[in-house]
Amino acid sequence: MSSMYGSTNGEATIHDAFARVARQFPDRPAVVSAAGATTYAELAAEARRIAHHLGGLGIRPGSVVPVVARRSSELAAVLLGILMAGGAYGILDVRWPAARIAQFLDTMGAQVVLADTAGSAGLEQAAIGHLTFSELLDPAAPQSAPSRPLPTVAPDACATVFWTSGSTGTPKAVLSPHRATTRLFTPEPFMDFGERPVMIHAAAVAWDAFTLELWGMLLTGGTAVVHDGDLLLPPAIRAYISDFGATHLFLTPSLFDVIAAGDIDCLAGLRAVLLGGDKPSPASCRRLFEAHPGMELYNGYGPVEACVFASTHRITEADTAQAGGIPAGRPVPSTDLHVVRDGSLVPPGETGEIAIGGAGLALGYLNAPEQTAAAFTNVLVDGHERRVYLTGDHGWIDDVGRLRFAGRKDAQLKVAGHRIEPAEIESAARSLGSRRSVLMPIPDRSGTPRIILFAETPDDSMTEADMKGRLGKLLPAYMVPAKVHFVSAMPLLENTKINKRELSARFGYVS
Repeated sequence: MSSMYGSTNGEATIHDAFARVARQFPDRPAVVSAAGATTYAELAAEARRIAHHLGGLGIRPGSVVPVVARRSSELAAVLLGILMAGGAYGILDVRWPAARIAQFLDTMGAQVVLADTAGSAGLEQAAIGHLTFSELLDPAAPQSAPSRPLPTVAPDACATVFWTSGSTGTPKAVLSPHRATTRLFTPEPFMDFGERPVMIHAAAVAWDAFTLELWGMLLTGGTAVVHDGDLLLPPAIRAYISDFGATHLFLTPSLFDVIAAGDIDCLAGLRAVLLGGDKPSPASCRRLFEAHPGMELYNGYGPVEACVFASTHRITEADTAQAGGIPAGRPVPSTDLHVVRDGSLVPPGETGEIAIGGAGLALGYLNAPEQTAAAFTNVLVDGHERRVYLTGDHGWIDDVGRLRFAGRKDAQLKVAGHRIEPAEIESAARSLGSRRSVLMPIPDRSGTPRIILFAETPDDSMTEADMKGRLGKLLPAYMVPAKVHFVSAMPLLENTKINKRELSARFGYVS
């Protein structure tokens, strides 16, 4: 019996799949926000106009277009326009520090940078040239021969650039093809969304959950309801359900825990809740079933290198009582799951490293051939070489064929659904004058993990609060440590590695 299993499916580009839906449901609302509703026909027309405009600016197949913006109906049109022009988009969060945005723009080496109003303000302050959404959406803007056909793009061409924390201290740009997204939603979605789904669109723009919420709706005839704020709180969830008929919601397990413990009733009226980014709490799942017996609840597993989900599982009440926790599930369409050890497949039931294959795989990391070669390799499956991504996650296939997650093989952390490499934060601390530092996940009294930075005292008069503030100018908010502790010198083990147990105990963090 093989430890690989999966399925195949058709392939399409994101914009071609959208175009088919737009022709089928031209008058259906595609995106709804505080500014009003945009129909599929309106969104398609705006995107085509943008595509011709971008063509006039030199965007061609293979171009990467950075977009600095917040969620909005305009953003959806801009992204579709980039794809129609043959390019790939890389969304940068307007909340990120200017230095980080500038670093990413330099890495992408883009000829055109696009920004909404919020993004434009930051780029102007940093003296970075760009084109605003208003200029791009202006019907009078010059276009590149609108009657000329837009380029043909292959499903394996890059569509999206995702950013992920880097183990070398430098963030990595993940190049995700069209088919990685479309495999989830066409021709058969990874789950049954039902008739006219309406999904709350609240994920951070640079995260692949954004792909789930936006393209998950626009490629299945659904409606994405744009959340304007930074945090999604119960009152807003209630409003989206009552005012816009929201049926689907994606949550990280940490946010789900907060809602389950504090206001589980705010989810009333939803058809389904999807969880992803970390292991769900069985207790929180039980609370949902007790409060809303008919609601569907799903667990999804997958790194950004496999775009959103590699496997999913519809959670049952019985799952919440199992010793192994909530299963990660079976593969989504056009995806293969393997469990390997020392480059070879292991039998079901044995633990090894989870490797992912199939159409969802990224093309690699931008301008990082060595990191790409290390993470994307070949394994022998049924006598054939198959390209896979080595996740760094441990897991096994249970006796009914479901993947189960068993933790990490390295120091990588998951905080509020975000993948964090301690090396990137430690590198930032060194750039601020700390000779050595170490990051550790330490739970608070409620059990919620926090990242704590222990750093050797810099030479200047910097305080711990200063260090945290300066890190906030280099890193996104979710990567800024909850607390910084200075030490004159790191306690070391005999092998010269940092003694983490002694260090955490010194400051009262005792497991």
